[in-house]
Amino acid sequence: MKYNPVEHPVVIQFKGSDPERLAKSTSLAVSLGYDAVNINCGCPARKCKGEEPSGAILMKDPKRVQDTVREMIAVSSVPITVKCRIGVDDLDSYEYLKSFVSTVREGGVKHFIVHARKALLGELDPEGNRCIPPLKYEWVYALAKDFPDIQFDLNGGLQSIEMVRNSND
Repeated sequence: MKYNPVEHPVVIQFKGSDPERLAKSTSLAVSLGYDAVNINCGCPARKCKGEEPSGAILMKDPKRVQDTVREMIAVSSVPITVKCRIGVDDLDSYEYLKSFVSTVREGGVKHFIVHARKALLGELDPEGNRCIPPLKYEWVYALAKDFPDIQFDLNGGLQSIEMVRNSND
């Protein structure tokens, strides 16, 4: 958990879904000088399906994510952010994504990093999940319009400065 002070801003990302454990981890990260704490709700790795769910599988339980981020925010003086996908498995409609964001926002999150493709947990390995499901940047743009009080960062498939510039149009 060490970093060089010249690296600021520095964000630490946690996986997991136990509110008490993640609140303790958040307190520690804040005491170590991290500028923000991110909870990963986007990783498609099979190991995320364990006893304590983490990664993209958490998108199937937005209330649990809401409760978790609420506990993290309660002990934090720095922003708590959420990394997610646009969907997971058969929960892949824009309405579901919008509902996920709305529910998690009620826990206090004001910043989402959205990988603009869904995760197929039972069908693809992590590498396949980074390139096979189609990207839907327009869904992230729609979220920004539907939730003007929240910051959304686009993630996934951006491979050059040119692509980043064009994604802002």
